[in-house]
This record gives sequence, structure tokens and C-alpha cells, in this order.
Amino acid sequence: MQIYVHCEIPDGISVSTELQSVDDCPDNQFTFSVKHLAPISLTCLMPPSYPSHHPPYFSLGVQWLDSVKVSTLCHMLDSIWAQQSGQEVIFEWVQWLQSSTLSHLGFDGGIII
Repeated sequence: MQIYVHCEIPDGISVSTELQSVDDCPDNQFTFSVKHLAPISLTCLMPPSYPSHHPPYFSLGVQWLDSVKVSTLCHMLDSIWAQQSGQEVIFEWVQWLQSSTLSHLGFDGGIII
């Protein structure tokens, strides 16, 4: 099962990126405002023992995050499962990814990629 999760973002959140230095462009940091971000792709595979004994096997794909930040989100999903072990969790994961991803990563004031 694959679910595309759209993060709730404040109006006009800024995205900043720093590019490698180029000779003809001394200012290598760019900031722009966005209204939408590419969705987070949550892929789940349910083992036969889900939800009574084991969580779903899952992976996250996020085009605008590096692997360290994606790993941070994965750890949080594992933590949510641990808090409600034995219960269905995918809906909780989707809700958390929608509403809490940016604040969990410290991107309340803007996103840095």
C-alpha cells in the first residue's frame, strides 16, 4: 500500500537552499516562498501478525529532505507504534506526518534544503 501524505504548511513558508559556489554568481543562497510541498510517500506492507504483534514494514520517500531527516521521521513513526503496540497505526502515522513533520524537524520558520 502506498499513501501520499501532504504536509500542512503555513501560508507562504520560505524555502532556502545553498548551492555550490559558482564564479559568476557570488550569492549562492536562494530563498523563495511556497504554498505546497511534494508529498511524502509512505509505503506499507502488513505482515500477517499486524497489528496484534508487529508494525507494518514501511519506507518513507521525501524529495525535499535528506536521508538524516527522513530517518528522524522513521524513528518517530516507530515511536508512535511503540506507544500503541497491538493497535492499528497507519492512520495515526498519516495524521502525524500531515500535521507534525515540519515542527518535528524544526522547520516552523522555514525549510532549509
